[in-house]
Amino acid sequence: MAQEWEGELLTRFQLATFLEAVRLYDEGIANAEDIDIAMRAGAGLPMGPFAWADETGLDVILEQLQQLTRAGNPNFAPPESLTDKVARGQLGNKSKRGYLRH
Repeated sequence: MAQEWEGELLTRFQLATFLEAVRLYDEGIANAEDIDIAMRAGAGLPMGPFAWADETGLDVILEQLQQLTRAGNPNFAPPESLTDKVARGQLGNKSKRGYLRH
């Protein structure tokens, strides 16, 4: 039987994975496409963290991170590149501009 907290756990894991992927991206270690390939091939994820974020909506991801930060989870502070993209209207698939090429 599914527990009520399962959805929250999955979201937190996805957000944490996305945040680490953004750190790698922002540090210039790899581009978004290569990070997604590595996470699908190496970690067995069905969708890479950038594809997931672009599909979910970068504005939605930003709001979730801001809520967690306000709730006292500073490790979920939104990265500057995400905040900048949302401010420029780059919301992922719905705007055809996000971390990945659309």
